[in-house]
Amino acid sequence: MPFPNDRTYTFDKNLELADGAVPMTVTGFAQTGGANGVLDLGGNQGTTPKQQSRIDAVCVIDMTSIANNGTQTYKFMLLGSNDAGMATGNVCLGEVTVGAGASIDGINMATSPPVTAPATVGSGRYELLFTTNQAGLLYEFVALYVIIGGAASSAAFKAFVAVLPEP
Repeated sequence: MPFPNDRTYTFDKNLELADGAVPMTVTGFAQTGGANGVLDLGGNQGTTPKQQSRIDAVCVIDMTSIANNGTQTYKFMLLGSNDAGMATGNVCLGEVTVGAGASIDGINMATSPPVTAPATVGSGRYELLFTTNQAGLLYEFVALYVIIGGAASSAAFKAFVAVLPEP
């Protein structure tokens, strides 16, 4: 779905984090094909020590709808890990919170995006720039974890990773 005033990214099914098949209503990992959308961003694992790739990329989240009565929040955290199951050693590579400003945990936060119709609050494209290199450590796997707050919450979205071109 095209969103106005947004950069165009090439979608690659192999880099999909969320397929949008079912809206998320509880906290957890975004799903693709009914399973956690964990991406293996590669590296040469057959060497000693393992060689992992530094990747500079963007996590594109295309939000189509969210439930909003002024209390729901949706925190999207792109996690990096060297555990394929994302069970241990996860680090946050980037995050964005969507929802009503009064419910977001920042100071003097505005509703995102500031629109007048509550049913459309939060719809649109969100872009999280990230690198798999954090404090000199490289992370092979990424997944999108969504923390959902508030009663009767529901978020419908698709998400994927697009690698940024080298400068």
